[in-house]
Amino acid sequence: MNADLTFNTIVFKKSFDLKGESERQSIARGVNTPDKLVIKGQDYVDSVTKIPGKRFTGRVDRYDLDAGLNKIITSMYFVLAIPSTATQAQVDNVIATFKACVADANLIVNIENGET
Repeated sequence: MNADLTFNTIVFKKSFDLKGESERQSIARGVNTPDKLVIKGQDYVDSVTKIPGKRFTGRVDRYDLDAGLNKIITSMYFVLAIPSTATQAQVDNVIATFKACVADANLIVNIENGET
């Protein structure tokens, strides 16, 4: 497991890891306003196909202060479910599609503006 990870110029230093869970954070903006990255992994069996696999969930939290100096946390989550019979090419394809969706500003704007 990689101890430190860098995304979008933010260096996430590992705070802790347990079996199936890790947390990394950056306090570059201040100890009271960290950026956090939490990753969890667990085994699963798909309820429809009955094929086992591994599910990873991730959460990015950004701590800020609002105009009233109240602490606020903005978060985004992702889930990656990999069936045990999936090929690396199949996994790479879904990751590439997900990254393209997230990179497209219109996706996020559309979600923020009333997607239900």
